[in-house]
This record gives sequence, C-alpha cells and structure tokens, in this order.
Amino acid sequence: MAFLSELVRFLFSRRSRMVLIPFVLVLLVFAVVFVVAQGTAWAPFVYAVF
Repeated sequence: MAFLSELVRFLFSRRSRMVLIPFVLVLLVFAVVFVVAQGTAWAPFVYAVF
C-alpha cells in the first residue's frame, strides 16, 4: 500500500510532470497515426508494430 501512495504522490508532484511530458507526447503521436492510418494502406504496417 505504501508503494501505491508513493506512486500517486510522485505522479502529482511538480518533478514528475517533466518526466511524463515525453510519454504523453509519444502517446498522442501514436494516437494520431492510428486515426490517420485507419482506412489507408498503411494500416497493416501500423498494426504490425504492436
């Protein structure tokens, strides 16, 4: 239980925002790629990555 409380405290601290920004940006880029490539010939290649 202490681990979860420390994790939540870290995620909401000011220092963690600088750590989480790159991860959020990468997730947003992948989301845009999935939406754009949904109906195109690129879809099998994008889905093969995962």
